[in-house]
Order: sequence, then structure tokens, then C-alpha cells
Amino acid sequence: MAGPIRSNPIAGSSRQQPAYKVQPPRPPNAWILYRSDRLKELPPSKERRAQADVSKLISNMWKNEKEEVKLEYERMADAKKAEHQRLYPSYRFQPMKK
Repeated sequence: MAGPIRSNPIAGSSRQQPAYKVQPPRPPNAWILYRSDRLKELPPSKERRAQADVSKLISNMWKNEKEEVKLEYERMADAKKAEHQRLYPSYRFQPMKK
């Protein structure tokens, strides 16, 4: 027996706007930039790695990284933050309540 037939809401001619306001993303900090770069450099694994395990691995790499490298990522994060401020001048981080 086949499952229920569902309509595709996107296929309709009248698109509805979401009821919530879409917030711009937060600017990445030094750790996020470092993690993104190192994630691309990790050798592929036969088995899928959990993101928590990947973060632990890269976190150890960050802790053992030279101070010059960390400072470079801090500079990159500052540049991203300045660009974010230019693009979204009225942005203010407001965490959502759970």
C-alpha cells in the first residue's frame, strides 16, 4: 500500500513568506575559521566521523598550534567581524530561548 499523497508547497504559484524574521548569521570566530580550514585538510575516512569527534580532534590541533597561527586566525576573525558589521550595521546577537 502506498503512503499518502502530499502536495509540494513550493510548486504552487503563491509562495508564502515565512512568519518569522530571518536573522543574519553570526560572524565566525577564530576557532570556527580554524576548524573550517582543518576540516578540509583531514584525510577522508572509510567510516563516517561524528562531528563531535571531528571537533575534538581539531580542538587538540588548535591547543597545540603555534601562537603565530592562532593570532593569524584572530586577525581573520576580526576582519570577518568588521565585514559583518558593515553588511549588517544594526545586527545584535539575540540568543533564542529554548
